[in-house]
Amino acid sequence: MTGRRLQILGVAAVALLAAGVWLSMHRSAEQADLGGDVVFPDLKAALGDVSEVRLSRGDGSKTTLRKSAAGWTVVERNFPADAQRVRELALGLADLKVIERKTSDPANYPKLGVEAPASPTATGTLVEVVAGQKTWDLIVGKGAEGRSIYIRKPKEAASALAEPAVGVDPDQKRWVDRLLTDIPAADVHDVAVKPATGPAYLLTRAQRGDADVTLSPVPRGRKPASAMSLDGQADALLAFNFDDLRAPPSPAPAATDHATFRTFDGQVIELAGHKEGDKAFVTVTASRDAALAAQFPAAKTDAAAKPAVSPAAPDAKPAAGKSADAAKPATPDETPAAHTVERLGARVAGLEFEIPLYKYEGIFKSQEDLLEKLPEPAPKPAAAAKPSPFKKKTG
Repeated sequence: MTGRRLQILGVAAVALLAAGVWLSMHRSAEQADLGGDVVFPDLKAALGDVSEVRLSRGDGSKTTLRKSAAGWTVVERNFPADAQRVRELALGLADLKVIERKTSDPANYPKLGVEAPASPTATGTLVEVVAGQKTWDLIVGKGAEGRSIYIRKPKEAASALAEPAVGVDPDQKRWVDRLLTDIPAADVHDVAVKPATGPAYLLTRAQRGDADVTLSPVPRGRKPASAMSLDGQADALLAFNFDDLRAPPSPAPAATDHATFRTFDGQVIELAGHKEGDKAFVTVTASRDAALAAQFPAAKTDAAAKPAVSPAAPDAKPAAGKSADAAKPATPDETPAAHTVERLGARVAGLEFEIPLYKYEGIFKSQEDLLEKLPEPAPKPAAAAKPSPFKKKTG
């Protein structure tokens, strides 16, 4: 091997060594810039004491979520909150971890949406979580690829990219518990409908377990539509969600549609509805008919066949190392009794609910919609063409 080759190999080795040193230093700098820190290290332990969550933006939009003995409430709407969504938000904030450090220059905050939400043009949301005497606050900015978010603590200059992405939209209607009823069609004994215009009618399921409902009255010479069409109306109370709520208009609408659903266990749910342009609204009245429930007693279950379950003590604390279920935000009663008309009646009093237009039209069908279509009238024979008086004679 010549001396020139040895010189070239030596230079190459020095270059590779220098490149390796540079790469190592660059990676170390990158690692120093990465996060890994939990944003609120002490929040998870305090979740059980969280009493309020506030979401606000500079444009004036605001939602206050407050916990009481009855559960979570959207304060501005004075209506129960979606407890599961509140819980997901609280857990998401407690698990929030920094992925990468970002700008500390206020001039660059708007790019990430982490500027102070004091002006109407600010796009970030101020989140405040209150537990006891402590408040954790955070500005949540724009999302990144749907999995992470840009954040900044209001009293700190540094911003960061963090995950998981948490939903902090301060639109109040997004936080209310929008489920009105969840009653399957098989539980419905009858539906009495009285449209604002047209004849009233009744759909009845005679006994528990009957597959279909029957329509009455049926006009002479007509037949009911398919069983599927009739049964669909009795299914209207299943997963019945509203879009928004408000106080009823004054004065009340002149013409309203009415529908009363009665279940085999005696629940009575009355809906009165009207339309305003392309929107539909209903008021709800809930009561109980004990006489109806007595006519259709529920089948007895063998309680002895069920394993006894000891209810957990309400003040029980999770064992060390276990998931802190006791630290989760309280949720409303999830037992079957919580979905009865008594609970519904307490929720809906003095309110009017906006519901999807298709749902409205499915509840308040006209009698004609539940009948087989009349045959098309036979076309009239074409009249014979009359000779024109101006036609020239031939011959």
